[in-house]
Amino acid sequence: MKKLLNQLTLYFKGVPEAVRKRTALLWVFFIVLTAFFFVGLFRIPDHFDMTMESWFSADDPVKLALDRFRDEFGSDDGIFIAYKPKDGDIFSEASLKAVQGIRRELMERKDNRKKDGPNYLNHIKKIDTIVSANILKVQNDTLVSRKFIGDTIPSDQAAREQLRKEAKKQKTFSLLYYSKDFQYGGISIQTDFGTIPLEEKTDFAKESGEEETDAFEEVNEEQDMSMEVDKSAVIEKTKYKPTEVAEYVGLMDEIDITIYKPEYADHLDYYPVGSAPLMQIFMKIMEEMGPMYMGMLLVMIILLWFLFKSLSAVVWPILVVVLSCIWMGGIIGWLGITVTNMITLTIMLILAVGIADTIHIISGYLHFRNKGMDHKKALDAAFEKSALPCLLTSVTTSIGMLALTLTPITHIAVFGFSSAAGVMMAYMFTIYLLPLMLDLWSPVAKKNKMVSKKKPGKYKSFLKSIDKLVPDSTKVLSPLLSKVLPIVERRPGTIIIFFASILLICIYGATQVKIDSNFIEATREGHRLRIVYDVVDKHMMGAANMEVLVDMGREDALQDPKVILAMETLQSVLIDKYGDLVVRTYSLSDVVKDAYQALNEDREEMHVIPETKQMLTQTLFMFNNANPEDRRKLVSDNYDKSHISIQLYNTGSYEYTEFFRKVKIDIHETFKHLKPDYPSMDVSVTGGLALIMELTDYISKTQLRSLGLAIVTISIILIVIFGSIRVGILSIIPNLLPATLTFGLLGLFDIPLDSDTIIIAPVIIGIAVDDTIHFITHYRGEVLKNRQIHRSLKNTIEEVGQAITFTTLILGFGFAIMSFSSYMSMVKVGIFGSMAIFTALICDLFLIPSLILVFKPRFLNKDEKKALKAAQALEV
Repeated sequence: MKKLLNQLTLYFKGVPEAVRKRTALLWVFFIVLTAFFFVGLFRIPDHFDMTMESWFSADDPVKLALDRFRDEFGSDDGIFIAYKPKDGDIFSEASLKAVQGIRRELMERKDNRKKDGPNYLNHIKKIDTIVSANILKVQNDTLVSRKFIGDTIPSDQAAREQLRKEAKKQKTFSLLYYSKDFQYGGISIQTDFGTIPLEEKTDFAKESGEEETDAFEEVNEEQDMSMEVDKSAVIEKTKYKPTEVAEYVGLMDEIDITIYKPEYADHLDYYPVGSAPLMQIFMKIMEEMGPMYMGMLLVMIILLWFLFKSLSAVVWPILVVVLSCIWMGGIIGWLGITVTNMITLTIMLILAVGIADTIHIISGYLHFRNKGMDHKKALDAAFEKSALPCLLTSVTTSIGMLALTLTPITHIAVFGFSSAAGVMMAYMFTIYLLPLMLDLWSPVAKKNKMVSKKKPGKYKSFLKSIDKLVPDSTKVLSPLLSKVLPIVERRPGTIIIFFASILLICIYGATQVKIDSNFIEATREGHRLRIVYDVVDKHMMGAANMEVLVDMGREDALQDPKVILAMETLQSVLIDKYGDLVVRTYSLSDVVKDAYQALNEDREEMHVIPETKQMLTQTLFMFNNANPEDRRKLVSDNYDKSHISIQLYNTGSYEYTEFFRKVKIDIHETFKHLKPDYPSMDVSVTGGLALIMELTDYISKTQLRSLGLAIVTISIILIVIFGSIRVGILSIIPNLLPATLTFGLLGLFDIPLDSDTIIIAPVIIGIAVDDTIHFITHYRGEVLKNRQIHRSLKNTIEEVGQAITFTTLILGFGFAIMSFSSYMSMVKVGIFGSMAIFTALICDLFLIPSLILVFKPRFLNKDEKKALKAAQALEV
């Protein structure tokens, strides 16, 4: 390995001259391929997927359960709009008319299709409000379903007070249509999200423009009470089209057009929850990230100018990054690889690594120019010193990112591949194109020219005035760096103990980290999203929902009182045991009790499940006659499947995951006595929330595993590269502190680690390890040359200290820009990412020299060690 590294060092020394001989050919090569890949960028939108379903494999159990639910009962992905009348009463005339008008207008607009584009309102299947809600009544010994208020809003206060009393009697109305103090109301919008077959056209509407009708029509009284089903029919599993973010946002934007009309908004304040309003706000946050990234880039540009005071030292690093991103994106586009918004993290990594590589080359180049070398010799010397460390850092970072490909989540694997490819492309441009760029326009003139007596122009005068205001960073930094080694030499052991203590504290803190993602807490205090979810949680039915799919595996099972009683029991268990999380439940058992009570003179004691199968079947039959649409939403046509809808308060993934685990146990305990009669029974937790929690769990587990694998892999590579276990360990120790710092601080201050932050952790580690490799590689070259540890450290700090300080300042302050985001996950990335980068610099300047002084690595083989000992003995 030592021989290989030496050969690579010699090779890189000759690279500038080698590419210089083929200048025209290489420029044409890079320009033509860049144009080709630039065209490929325009193919990326065709393969950009932000749907939730795309993160899961086709045979994922949670996804399969959700598909089974949607096959039978339609979408669970609706919108709930809590509203607060400005007059403080949902039963005021103005409030009722506003709610009625909103529903009517949305349904009318839904039916009037647009000619110039998709009508997102066609996603709406049904809208329920306090005005349009159905209630069960007995009329002429027949159960009927009628509107609670209907088309006519009472203008009389007494009549509306009577409605309030009637509403209180409807046990399923509370928290759905009105809050306990009647100051808040609710609009429930059912959609078809997640239930559109892949075969359907994507303009969201039937070609005829007619609304879909229920397959189950009203049954005549003469029909037998049992439901006839064609058992000979072969049912193919329907594949559904994943819901695009544009569909969510489009529908919510259309709803906003109606609800924020003056005639409605003057009377009501709105608090919408659900995937559609969440995606609407999420996209606004994403729009904010564009200027944030531009701010990050601007800070880097300003610091590049401040540190190098040369426009070429700004232009070339940025161009290397831009070209790397174009090539990486072009390859993705031409190959048709599906990507997500994680591609922005890949760009961030390329930006960091590309800037770092070019800074090391340019900093080394300027260092040797200041020593009096001409352009060519300085460039050769810079490549001799820095090209090999750049290769090692690119390889280790790429391998760390490739560790992510071991995850079963395709999108994270693609992120790992694309990031690794992007890093290596940035290295390729740095090694084979940057010399040509510096030949074309270098930070220092190639030859000293006679001082012109011509008066400088306004532009040059402006730059000179700035130069006078801004101190020479090299002159400021060099005296500071010269003080590092004397400090370290005085107390290397104390410094090691100090850093070791911090590392142990961080490791302990990391063991206390709780992985917990909460979309709402990902925004700052006072954000609109927090206010909305707080209102819905405090006053209405809760901002989250889950489903329990009850598949009994046998026809007519839901006409068995024991099954309905089991559902009722489970609902009671959920309310009693998890009242801090469960707000309300709703299922077929609630409708059965309501219908049975209505059929028995509305007596309160008859709000129960009928005791016999005959009475239950009759009750269900009459309910089906009264309202077949609602019946189909609750139980399948052959009565083998049903579900329990559970409304939850918003909380983090940690609490939800634990709740789901316990609920599965409760389900087993509640239904296990039915297993002998229904051996094919399958009762499972499902719904969009369960899918999100499963994804969060996947990401957390796979990322932690990949993170550990990346650290181990990088450690092994360093040991192999340097040919010494001791040196490999010395190399990885300074990187453990920046790597564990983020997790340690999160754990010590009880700040949860969310899935967004854990995804970017390998990026931070990749950046942190780079400067360490540069330092040790430079030290290795120096100690092999002069055999003196002190002198080698002095030269290394002098040559590399400036470059790693520059990269730290640029990347550290660049990442710190993210801390100004309104999205708290990015704030964590900004704060903890920049802290990790600055910590890595401190470790490189103080911890590594201390370790070298104590353990004295000289990178010698056995014969060289014997020769050195003999020479030292002679000196004595």
